[in-house]
Amino acid sequence: MIELIDFTLSGDGIGKGLKGLNLTLHVGDVYALDTDSSADAVIFLKALATLLYPVQGLYRFRGETLDFSDYRTLLPIKKKIGYIGSDAAMISNMSIRENLLLMRYYKENLLQLTTDGIAETLCVQFQLKESLDMRPGALTPSTLRLAITARELAKSPELLLLEYPENYIGQVHLDTLSDTLESMPLFQMIVVFISSDQHLMERFATKHISIINGNLVMDIL
Repeated sequence: MIELIDFTLSGDGIGKGLKGLNLTLHVGDVYALDTDSSADAVIFLKALATLLYPVQGLYRFRGETLDFSDYRTLLPIKKKIGYIGSDAAMISNMSIRENLLLMRYYKENLLQLTTDGIAETLCVQFQLKESLDMRPGALTPSTLRLAITARELAKSPELLLLEYPENYIGQVHLDTLSDTLESMPLFQMIVVFISSDQHLMERFATKHISIINGNLVMDIL
C-alpha cells in the first residue's frame, strides 16, 4: 500500500535525518521501529503521516504519488491515516464529541451522530464521557492526549502510526490501547510504531524496520 522511493528527510534540527530510503509497507503487517535515534524514528513516523515533507524522493499511497507542493492535495490521504504522537492535535473550535465524529460527518453526510463502536468504548475506558462537550483547550494535557488517541483509532485508518504510546497516553492506559488494537481488523491496515514496551513489541510486531545512522538497514520477518 505504501512505497517510499529514494525518500530523504532532513533532521529537522533534532535528528540525523533519513537518507534515500527505499521501502515498501504491506497491508496486514505491523512494523516495529528499531533505531539508534529516537528522533529519527519520530521524523520517520511524522513523514509517513505527511506532517513532514521530504527533501527528495517519492511517497506513494495505494499507487498515488503524493504531491507535497500543495497541502490541499494531501487532505484526502490524511483522512486515511491515524497518527498518535507528539504532533497530533484536535480542531480547537470544535468539542471533543465533534472531533471524534468528524470523519463520520464526512462519510455519512449527517450532522446528528452519536459516538458508538470503538469511539464509545474508548470514551468509557479513557473516562472521557464527562469531557465530550468541552473544547480541547479546556482539557488537561493528559486527557487531551487520550481524546486524540480515541479519535485516531475511531477513524478506522488504513495506516496507523504510534509514537511511544506508553509515554503518550501513559502506562496505565496501555492495556486499553493494546486490547483495542487487538480488536481492530489489522489485516486490513498497516501499523507502524516505536515503543520501549517489550510486551507491546512481542504482542503485535510482525516485522521490524531498522534505521541506523539515518539509513535503512533491514526489514526483518
